[in-house]
This record gives sequence, C-alpha cells and structure tokens, in this order.
Amino acid sequence: MGAVSENQVKRFTLSDIPYQRDIAASLGRALAEERLAHAYLFAGPRGVGKEAVAYALGAAALCGEEPGAGCGTCNTCRRVFADLHPDFRRYEAEGMHFDIDRVREILAEAGRPPSESPRKVLLVVEPEKMTYRSDAPANAFLKTLEEPPGRTTFVLVSHDARQLLPTILSRCVTVHFPRLTAAEIEEALVRDFGLGPQEAAEAAARADGTLAGAAAAAGGEDTAALQNALAILEEVAAGGVAEALAAAQGARGREDALALVDALAEVNHELAALRAGAAETLRYPAWEERSRALARGGRLASPERVWEGLARAALALRGNCNVALTLEELFLGMIP
Repeated sequence: MGAVSENQVKRFTLSDIPYQRDIAASLGRALAEERLAHAYLFAGPRGVGKEAVAYALGAAALCGEEPGAGCGTCNTCRRVFADLHPDFRRYEAEGMHFDIDRVREILAEAGRPPSESPRKVLLVVEPEKMTYRSDAPANAFLKTLEEPPGRTTFVLVSHDARQLLPTILSRCVTVHFPRLTAAEIEEALVRDFGLGPQEAAEAAARADGTLAGAAAAAGGEDTAALQNALAILEEVAAGGVAEALAAAQGARGREDALALVDALAEVNHELAALRAGAAETLRYPAWEERSRALARGGRLASPERVWEGLARAALALRGNCNVALTLEELFLGMIP
C-alpha cells in the first residue's frame, strides 16, 4: 500500500475524539491491557459517533507510532482513516441486504492472517441487514463468531440491534452509544459547520442528540430528496401511482433514480421502526407524524416487501433498464 496524501479527510483518534469520550477511553484501556474482545457490537441511534469510534479503534490497534492509542498522523493511521489499510476493512451491504456472497467475503478476510500489523480489525456496518431476506447470511456469519480467528477483531455497527439474531448478540461485547449531549452537538456545529456559539446552541436544541440531526439543523444536509421520497410514498398509499411517477420525474437518469431508491429506503426504515414499536430508532423524528400515518394506514406493502422491491429496482438500475418502467414496477409493488 502506498502513502496517503495529506489532503485525505482526517478522522479522530481515541484520545482526541470530541464525543463518546468515555467509550473511547474504555476501548483504549482494553487495548493497553491486551484484553480487546474478539467481537464488539456498537449499538445506538444513527449519527451518534459509532463509526468514528470504530475507526479510532482501528487506528489505535494498528498504529506502530503510538500503539494502543493511535497517533492519527502516521501512514498507518491515515491509511486506516482512508480505508486503504489491508488490516482494516469496512463492509456494508450492497443494496438493501447482505447476501450470502458478501458475508463469505467477510469471513474469507477474517480467516487470513494480518498483512502488516499484529491484528486486523473488520468493521461491519448495519449487520442487521443480514436478516432482511433470510437468516442464512447471519447464520454463516455466526459460525465465525463462534470460532473467531485469534488475531481478528470484529466491530459491528448497528442502528437497530433488535433485528440481529440473539445468537450473534450473545457472542459480542455490546457497547451502547447514547445520544450526544447538547454541548457535544454545539461543539460539532461550531467546529464542523462554522456556526457561531448562539446559532449552534439554537440548532443543537433541534438536533435530537445526533450528528445527523446537527447537520440537518445547520443546513448541512439536503433533506429535499427525503421529503420527496416521503411524498411519493404518500401518493402510492393514496392509490396514485401515476401521481407518484409524476413526483419522481426528477429521477430521469440512472444515478438520480438510484438516489431516489436510497431515499425511499430511508423512509421505509422509518415505517419499519414505527410498525415494530421502535420509535426511538427514528432517523427523522421531525416527520414522525407523517410516517405514522403511512405506517398505520395499511395502504402500503410491508416494509420487508418494500425492501425487496427496492433491492430489485436498484439491481435493475445498475443494468440496462428503462428507468421509468422500473420505477413504475417499484411503485406498483408497494401496493398491498
């Protein structure tokens, strides 16, 4: 692996991370005392720093300059932060679910010895997607957790751990990530978005304890696509597939249509959370009332069926398909 340029985006080390400091300190002590677990589950709402802590842990585990802490500036740390280090890998589902081949890819990597470092760290984002279609991918993953490679640490980052198999939960050390304090959010708004102290304090009050909420409150996240997706689902629920297609006219190219599918998946998460009685996992609480109306109306297919349709649409859009026909088929499939 080559050197990483100075303009790579910098992440945080365990010592300088500006939030979830108690968790970062605890993981640092585990590293220093050589009692790092073979598998961690980082559980909590989206946008509370779980991945940031995972990257900091990866740097700390692999850094040769400041072992157990991570210096944040050496080539090893910068390659970890840039997803370029062979002993630190990040995995997420390709689409709406982890298929068995993707899980086998993770397991094959886990079985290889570290290339450069004393250990390797494998980050798996949203492992709950291993059960969206069937339990087969999760069961395959479970076998490695039951007999873990000696020098591999898994870090599972879950936004809704209740969807994981109990057998996977039982084989991980669960670290619960709380929502961020107002002070932490204010600091992030000043540091990352350039807000003044007063403006940051006002925005933090609307941020719902998450960095995603902070970004939205600061105007740093464009929510227009998500609002459009919500409106489209409302049209479909009202029986207006033609109206939904009209609302999706902006998605004429494949990339735009794929972005719409992603936004629809975000809204479908809200509906799934509400149907499961898990309102605390909502990513966009400001739209809870509209989402609740959709979730309880009975005029949309189940979230599982919608996810399957979204997965098929995403696959078709990555191929040689007619965008308009693909979206029409998607919307028709959302009607129960």
